[in-house]
Amino acid sequence: MEPRFVRGDAERFVQRLGYPGREFCELRLIDPASANVRQHFCRSVSEAITLADDASARLNVYVGACPRFRRGGTKDDISTVVAAWADLDFHQIDPTNRDVALELAYRRIESLGIPPTMLVHTGNGLQVWWLFHEPAAITDAWPAERFEAINIGLAQRLGGDHVHDLARVLRVPGTINLPDSKKQARGCVPVVTRLVSSDGPSYSPEILVTFAVAAHTCTRPRESKRMAQTASESSPDVLDAFHRLVERVGPHHPLSRTWLGRRRLADPSRSAFDMALACQMARLRIRPELAAIVLRVNPCGKGTEATEQYIHRTIDRAYAKCGSRHGR
Repeated sequence: MEPRFVRGDAERFVQRLGYPGREFCELRLIDPASANVRQHFCRSVSEAITLADDASARLNVYVGACPRFRRGGTKDDISTVVAAWADLDFHQIDPTNRDVALELAYRRIESLGIPPTMLVHTGNGLQVWWLFHEPAAITDAWPAERFEAINIGLAQRLGGDHVHDLARVLRVPGTINLPDSKKQARGCVPVVTRLVSSDGPSYSPEILVTFAVAAHTCTRPRESKRMAQTASESSPDVLDAFHRLVERVGPHHPLSRTWLGRRRLADPSRSAFDMALACQMARLRIRPELAAIVLRVNPCGKGTEATEQYIHRTIDRAYAKCGSRHGR
């Protein structure tokens, strides 16, 4: 049976997001075959749902995680934040068994001790949303980077994807998840994205900020989303193994504290955190080529801004100083 649009899921989801009426709800429609993108800026729930219904059979439908105060899809077009969120990809949790991955994902979410407001099953993973009591303005006291630091911290605790940026778009429940060629190669098929729950509690940003990675060490200018996605998709086994290692050594190990941005370094720059993380991986004899993959997604380092030369230079210096070049 062909998957079909589930209007009720889409309506409940967009309504619960609670966008301020004066701002736009961005729907982004992406062709799974050509990757062509169309942006639409809706003024009402009914407008957004009608558009999603019309497009869902042909295009992947995404919604801006934050409202837009004008017709644009960048962080500069955002002045209020309505939620914190995370995205867990099944193939990064357990690439061989989706049922196991789903169970592990639920356990990780439960272990946080903060029930999500909404939970979405995309077919290939889970979206987790913690809505705020009311839309929170971006101010000097609460800059955009502070909200993003909450998302980074939640993702690190859950082993989630790098979807922390405020300009992020996420899949709309009720619409059809149409896999591109890369996902088809992993065995993904068209499936309806479902709204698992939407009646959880809401939170104040002050409550959720306890999960934030230290903003002064783990913020950076707008990164290349395509490069971040490529790094995580091309090496899911390496990153999943690294997350398991972080869990195994525990939160007080220097590796974990460096990765989570909880170490006090004399130099708190991003390059210093890259070097500190590389040194910890060298001491644990992680192979240099694998350590390079981890550095590319280090939330406290240069990440996707790093050049190949920078990555290799950092690895060479760290491994010469702290460990065997060959590892084990």
